[in-house]
Amino acid sequence: MEKFDRLAKRVGNFLECFAEISMAVFGLCLIGFVFVELWQLVKLSPLFAGHLTSFDPVLEKIITFFLLFEFLAMAAAAMQNHGHLAADFLISLGITALLRGLIAEHGTPTQNILTSLAILALIIGEILMHWQNNREHHDNK
Repeated sequence: MEKFDRLAKRVGNFLECFAEISMAVFGLCLIGFVFVELWQLVKLSPLFAGHLTSFDPVLEKIITFFLLFEFLAMAAAAMQNHGHLAADFLISLGITALLRGLIAEHGTPTQNILTSLAILALIIGEILMHWQNNREHHDNK
């Protein structure tokens, strides 16, 4: 049984190391994609292209840039915490994604209300989570 425990520990350490290396490679790829999107955004600007016929391609590139930037922030947070992400970080990403979708694509009024309610639910959830954490922290003193 002791041999199995040692083997399991080695396999676990290998997988943890592999996950951290993979996350670092993923982060480096994201940095490259962020710069590519930024360059494409600059090429669409009126100063570089000479004219701007439609805001749709520019808005699409901005949304893609910030989406990649959020993924990069998530990869950095995961690297700093050895693969773990805090719940409030993920809730904030969800709020940001829903807000971006609400701003970029105006759906039907029903879709807009449902998206707004989802944002409100996430905000209330984050407030309750922080309230509970502060309460537990205060009780432990």
